[in-house]
Amino acid sequence: MKSISRLISHLFLSISFLFLYYVFYRSEIYHDGAELTYYLKYYILAFLLIIMSFITYYIPKIFKINLLVFFISILFCLYSTEGFLSIKHKKFANYKNLTNKDYDQRTKFKIYSDLKKNHPKIVVSPPPVHFSNDLNFDYAPLSGIANRKTIHCNENGYYSIYQSDRYGFNNPDGEWDKAKIDYLLIGDSMVRGACVNEHNTFSGNLKKIKINKDGVLNLGQTGNGPLRQYATLREFLYLKKVKRVIWFFSEGNDLKELNEELKHQILKKYLDDKNFSQNLVKKKNEVQKLLLSELAIVEQELKEASLFEEKIKRSFLVNFLILKKVRIFFLNSFFNFIKKKDYFFLKEDFKKIINLSNNLTIDNNARFYFVYLPIYKRFQLNNNNETFENYKEIIEIVNNLNISVIDINKELFDNIKDPLILFPFSAPGHYNVKGYELVTKTIFNKINELEKK
Repeated sequence: MKSISRLISHLFLSISFLFLYYVFYRSEIYHDGAELTYYLKYYILAFLLIIMSFITYYIPKIFKINLLVFFISILFCLYSTEGFLSIKHKKFANYKNLTNKDYDQRTKFKIYSDLKKNHPKIVVSPPPVHFSNDLNFDYAPLSGIANRKTIHCNENGYYSIYQSDRYGFNNPDGEWDKAKIDYLLIGDSMVRGACVNEHNTFSGNLKKIKINKDGVLNLGQTGNGPLRQYATLREFLYLKKVKRVIWFFSEGNDLKELNEELKHQILKKYLDDKNFSQNLVKKKNEVQKLLLSELAIVEQELKEASLFEEKIKRSFLVNFLILKKVRIFFLNSFFNFIKKKDYFFLKEDFKKIINLSNNLTIDNNARFYFVYLPIYKRFQLNNNNETFENYKEIIEIVNNLNISVIDINKELFDNIKDPLILFPFSAPGHYNVKGYELVTKTIFNKINELEKK
């Protein structure tokens, strides 16, 4: 009995050290220390396991045997869950079954390189956040490269590619020629139409379901937070006669982005001076030259990201053994839950920006609507509550400004048995085609309801 007890402790300790060695190998040898931040949580877990393994040498034998049984049971549950998730989220096979097409597994750099052979002017446009404050650019661009075939992203089995308009947004250019604009959309990558084709974006769906032939303009850009969105309104709203402005708030990152935007010397001027303007429309040529000058840097970043993606690819068996999906769904979520937020909710600044945006819209004889978009994490581990990502506070701030709020979580997601079906293959990401469609219909119906009152 004593030898068995000691063997169990040896087993725990050996497994713990093997785990530590694997973490060290992946972090310091395979990735040459470049991904230490990512692997830090696994170092912590490894040392905790080692400490617990040493403790087992001093606990009663019967308790140790029970601990081994518990440990084996946990492993069985984890691998059973990994198997279930692997089947449920087998996106390559699911995509093939749904479309009879192969999932495009190319990296963004690879598809960019492939398409560039036949389309020399195709681009991966640098987003506005590329032009950070510390690099002293002459402008803070708020759009992408104009009049170019533009590669966006792939979460649904194919890369979304669109022809940018005269200012670099994801619109058919003819929308700018329409006398009236029924809906002008402001937001981040979700509004830009991340990972779906243009006709399946919020703006594309609005064009399908509305009756009149007035225009729909999409001024969304990847990484835009509240201050960039307000700046975009200041620079582009006056160009057209707009009936409605729909301001999209992305629960996942808008508050974090606001923290960075308020440090940006150019962007901050929009908040401090109501008359400030970069005159981005009049200086379109200069802004486009700046955007094009950064293409070489974007290409290099894509190449480096591609090399990293290729480096971390593993076989299905290896992914199963290292519990890849379990770690993504549970362990990473746990560490994200316990870690301290790396940003502050700057309530007064947020309130001021929303109020200024509403007033600017009213001054231009348009109606302002605030749309709250929930993210995947809200539904992943029972985070659907009022405190998650300052949900309740944000809604209250906007309501207190007498602004119409369209809460997509309340109006749509709370009424769906499994909200994850509105995300690509029920996995983390932006909305899928169905998600974009249902969110758009919810917004359209809610606006009609509010305007009938």
